[in-house]
Amino acid sequence: MRRILKLTGWAIREVFWIGVAVAIIVGGYAGFTYLGENREIVEAEPLPRPETLVETAAFERHRAPLPIRGEGFVEPFRTVAVSAPTGGRIVTLHPAITNKSTFRSGEVLVEIDASAEQAQIEQSRASIAATEARFDLVTTQLERAEGLRARNAVAQSAVDDLVGQRNEMFANLQAQRAQLASAEVALQNKIVRAPFDGAVQSKEAEIGNVVAGGSPIAQIYTKDQMEVSIAIRETDAVLIPGLFTGNPAPATVAIDFAGATKTWSGRIVRIDPALDTQTRTLTVTVALGARRDSETQFAAGAPPALINAFAKVVVEGIEPRDTYAIPSTALRAGGTVWLLRAGRLAFHPAARVHVDGETTYVQITDLRADDRLVLTTLAAPQEGETLRDVALDDIQTSLVVD
Repeated sequence: MRRILKLTGWAIREVFWIGVAVAIIVGGYAGFTYLGENREIVEAEPLPRPETLVETAAFERHRAPLPIRGEGFVEPFRTVAVSAPTGGRIVTLHPAITNKSTFRSGEVLVEIDASAEQAQIEQSRASIAATEARFDLVTTQLERAEGLRARNAVAQSAVDDLVGQRNEMFANLQAQRAQLASAEVALQNKIVRAPFDGAVQSKEAEIGNVVAGGSPIAQIYTKDQMEVSIAIRETDAVLIPGLFTGNPAPATVAIDFAGATKTWSGRIVRIDPALDTQTRTLTVTVALGARRDSETQFAAGAPPALINAFAKVVVEGIEPRDTYAIPSTALRAGGTVWLLRAGRLAFHPAARVHVDGETTYVQITDLRADDRLVLTTLAAPQEGETLRDVALDDIQTSLVVD
């Protein structure tokens, strides 16, 4: 009996909990259905994308030759070491060597003691005079002997002997004249004349010094012919009109001195026939021309183009059409620029023509009047996204402050 009662109680509890579970499920379903039928429908609305502030610049067409820049040091067109072909003691130096000043072409710069050469010349002249006198005497005797031989007054052998004497004296006379010419050349080698108009850069010897033949006595240079050698990239060389046809474009040479910049006109005079093996650049030599003085003057006067002065050279390149100068950072990957067009971002093609430091010259076509160049770098740019020029905000802020 007790067993039956126990089983009956267990069955009642199981039925109870099953009923509770069924009630919960039914109640949950009924509540879900009710909420679904009475829910508030919310329509999706697109969120406005915030405007991105960017810095922009206006497009200004470049209407001048492209600047092809280079740097180098001022050097003379020609530098020569003054030396005498033969050695000896220095007896005379041009004042320009002593004072390191200028001289003219043909002036005597150095004179070496030539006492021995002058004595040899006098001896050669005396020997020539004596030989000429004997030659004239033999010639007269030969003419007289030939007249007597015609009358059979002398033998033919006497005439032949005089002919031999005259020929021997003539040969001696020619040798002595050659010795005189050699002595005169040796005398000229004791004198060094200026090969061009120029100035003295350094002095290596003094009056009284004994120098060997070929030893340097002074360094001279072409003072009025200065030049600068610059390295130009291949891509820049093709932008210089007439560079390889003998009629290159003009240039400007600027030299800084004591905080002021002095400029000269320039022209390309030489082009190295080989590219540099390491830098792959072309060496171009620019000769300095007329001076273009600025307003800044010094108490010492206008400084010349000093040797070894650092110079900046600008060669005038071509003038391409539809070219604009923009910051180098504004030229994006793929050869494009970013435009602020009607308040939105637009990608526009641009062809790079020349790079000048932080400035890049590009060719751009089909620009609109209100297009502005975007200078700001965007993390994830999307064409058509809304942009706002930061300059407009600055203008509005100033209006509010005023």
